[in-house]
Amino acid sequence: MTPDTAAYRFLCCLVLGAALGLFYGFLRPLRPKYTALSDLLFLPVMGWVWLVSAFAVCRGDIRMGCNLGLLAGALLWEWTVGMWLRPVFSEIWKRFGAISRFFLRPA
Repeated sequence: MTPDTAAYRFLCCLVLGAALGLFYGFLRPLRPKYTALSDLLFLPVMGWVWLVSAFAVCRGDIRMGCNLGLLAGALLWEWTVGMWLRPVFSEIWKRFGAISRFFLRPA
């Protein structure tokens, strides 16, 4: 594998990992009360992202660098932009809960 191909694949995996970190951050407010639900929503997405990185980006040449790219992208997202978005995602889930309680109250 040439260095430019390896760099391209690593950067693509970083972006996919950042998207995974974004999705995890979105589900983070659910974890205290609905841990199983948030895990059931996150695990299939994580598996799909890994399949995309392994077979679409890396073309079946699965190497540790691609998996580390996913992990690094998710961690970089969580430690930077994810920290700023936590209150936003929390507010979204609070409003969604209030709206759902309003419509489910008559039932």
